Amino acid sequence: MSAVQELDVLVTGVASAPDLQTLAECLLCVGQAIGLESPAVIDDYSKYRVLTVEDGMAFASLLGWPAAAPEAWSEQKLYRFSPIAAVCRVTTRPFVWDAATVAEAVRAAAHPHQVDWPATPERGIYGGLTVPVHLPGARTGSVSWYARNPDVRPEAILREHQHALRNIGYCAMDLIYALRMDKADSAVPAPLLTEREVECLSWAALGLTDKEIGERINRSHTTARFHLDNAIGKLGARNRTQAVAVAVHKGLIHPHEE
Repeated sequence: MSAVQELDVLVTGVASAPDLQTLAECLLCVGQAIGLESPAVIDDYSKYRVLTVEDGMAFASLLGWPAAAPEAWSEQKLYRFSPIAAVCRVTTRPFVWDAATVAEAVRAAAHPHQVDWPATPERGIYGGLTVPVHLPGARTGSVSWYARNPDVRPEAILREHQHALRNIGYCAMDLIYALRMDKADSAVPAPLLTEREVECLSWAALGLTDKEIGERINRSHTTARFHLDNAIGKLGARNRTQAVAVAVHKGLIHPHEE
């Protein structure tokens, strides 16, 4: 069976995986098929917590990563310095990267702090291929496969298999979202927004500026910004764009139609 045929089968396997253990096995098989042996999954780049399975074990452990890798990601909040995370936030297309270049960028971004970046040539990682996945609630995650052979060329793998790998990435995150994120969302009560906060967020959903929102509510732009900041804080969002997405997802706002 060719790699193309094997990936077609694995797309179906990932899409029908019943649990994270099975998903991990499928992602490892994908890596073996394309010559990038080490898969990795980030379910939400806005959080430092790593994806875990039912017993609290890091999902990365099921993918063969040593315990130090997810611990470093969590304890040092490495998503803040990761250029891979930065690229995932601004594109929907799969991309490849060089491990030495990424490690140097991490060190520069983290300076003057010392960080323990786990994916380096010294640790047997030479590059990789990443599929960005954009999720409800303005979340961004990714599914990646890392090269442990310096002679492997991720660029050639991406050219040949990008469509199948993109499907696999999104199918994988669909399962993760269904098993983990929906339950997490439903377990947390929706924050109580004031009527004014709802109104300001609804106008923000249309792309209005603070000044324009202030004009709509007959208040100053600083007052509009005050209400938006309060809503952003209550929703645990990073900015107004994410706050709008979270509020819509939770059914807290229904954007106006101009």
